[in-house]
Amino acid sequence: MSGVLNSPDYVERKGSLFLRSDHMNYSRPTLNSNWHQAREAEPKDYDINKFDSPLDRKLHHTTYKRIGNVTDGSFPQTTTQYHLEQANLKKDFEEQEPRKPMVDVATISHINLERDTGKPKTGFGSVLPRHNPEHDKRHLETTNRADYKPPYPYTPVPEQPPDFPDNSNAYRKCHSQFTDTADYRRFGRNTFQDESGIYANTQLKRDTYLQTNTIPKVLE
Repeated sequence: MSGVLNSPDYVERKGSLFLRSDHMNYSRPTLNSNWHQAREAEPKDYDINKFDSPLDRKLHHTTYKRIGNVTDGSFPQTTTQYHLEQANLKKDFEEQEPRKPMVDVATISHINLERDTGKPKTGFGSVLPRHNPEHDKRHLETTNRADYKPPYPYTPVPEQPPDFPDNSNAYRKCHSQFTDTADYRRFGRNTFQDESGIYANTQLKRDTYLQTNTIPKVLE
């Protein structure tokens, strides 16, 4: 470097980042071609360029009294400090009692892996991946039951007492002796046609459906 300091060339050229102005005063970081990068370097703890005479500059002073964005006075560890602190990890390599047996597919259901690792059991930071508590939950609710619920609350019909007569057979339609004579529902080994018209629930129907006189009486 020559001892003579050349004055900066503030010539407005095509494509430069200078600000076009002649009536405003800008700060020093602005009057640079890379002013956007110089702005990121501010503030400086020791600016070597603020001295007019090179003899006044102290090259033993650092530009910043910090490292990166650490401004609280703390500094990262040196390489020597990092290697010396590895002596504190000696207990992690000692043999631990009781020893855990080897876990494979056959013994994983009988092994107990519960231990205090200082980490959360589930979620971020856990040592072993674990399923959530509802992993094996069975969702047996049907779509019709979940999406098509009754709009209004209702009271279910009370159950019938034990002595309530069961006349369900009286409402059952039996196999017809006249229209279903040759289909696959033919019962028994015999092949003769039963046209008596008497079914197994004939008497139950007579007891349930009482006979009524359909011919009205003539009023005299």
